[in-house]
Amino acid sequence: MRFIIIGLGNFGMSLGLQLTAMGHEVIGIDAREQVVEEFKDKFTGTVCLNSVDELAMRTQPLNEVDAVVVAIGEDWAASIQTTALLKKLGVKNIIGRSLSPLHETVLHGLEVSVVVNPEYDAAVAIANRLVSNRVKATYNLTEDTSIYEIEVPNDFLDKTAEDCNLTSKYEMTLVCVKRKVIKKNIIGKDTEVRVGKYMFDSPYHFEKGDIMVCCGTPFGFNKFAEAYLK
Repeated sequence: MRFIIIGLGNFGMSLGLQLTAMGHEVIGIDAREQVVEEFKDKFTGTVCLNSVDELAMRTQPLNEVDAVVVAIGEDWAASIQTTALLKKLGVKNIIGRSLSPLHETVLHGLEVSVVVNPEYDAAVAIANRLVSNRVKATYNLTEDTSIYEIEVPNDFLDKTAEDCNLTSKYEMTLVCVKRKVIKKNIIGKDTEVRVGKYMFDSPYHFEKGDIMVCCGTPFGFNKFAEAYLK
C-alpha cells in the first residue's frame, strides 16, 4: 500500500518507519528541510513543502495513495488548514491526528475518515499495564470498547471462558487465544512462538501461559482487573 504522511515529528516519523518496515510505500512531507533530508533514505521519498500551500500540495500524488495521514503536532491550526485543503483537493481517505478534544471535534466536522490520538492511546495502554504485568497490550476501538491482551489468570486454568463468566460478569468476549508452542526455525533450532486460536468449535480450556485476547468495555475490564489482576 502507499501512504503520504504530513508532519514528520515523533509520531509521523515513527508511523512512517513502521509502515516502511512492513513493506509499504511512504512519502513523508514536512516544512523543515533538515527533517526531510534526514529521512530521505528511510522512506520511499520525502518532500519539503508547506502543507497549507495549495499550489505546492497540488504537485503531490494525493489521490494516488491509499491514505493521507495528517500527523502535524502542536500546531493544530496548521493541522486543520491542511486537512481542509486535502478535502478541497478531493482526497478520500484522510487520517487525522487529534491534539485536543476541541481539535478532534473540528476534525470530525471536516468528515475525516479516521481520527487518532496517539498520546491518549499510549496513556491508556500504559495505565492498563501498570494495573498488572499480565496485561500485555490494549487497543482502543471506540470510546467505550477496547481489545485487551491478558495473560490468563491462574484461577482460569483448565476452565472455559463461559466457566469464568467473562461475558456475563465482566462484559468481555473472548476473541482469540495466543498459545506458546515450540517450532523449529529456518536453521532447525527450537524456538518459542505464539500461535493464535480463534475458531472455538468446542469449549476451549485455558492453559498456563495462554494470552486471552478479549473485546470489552473499560468498566468490565476494571472489574476483571480488580478480581484477578492484583
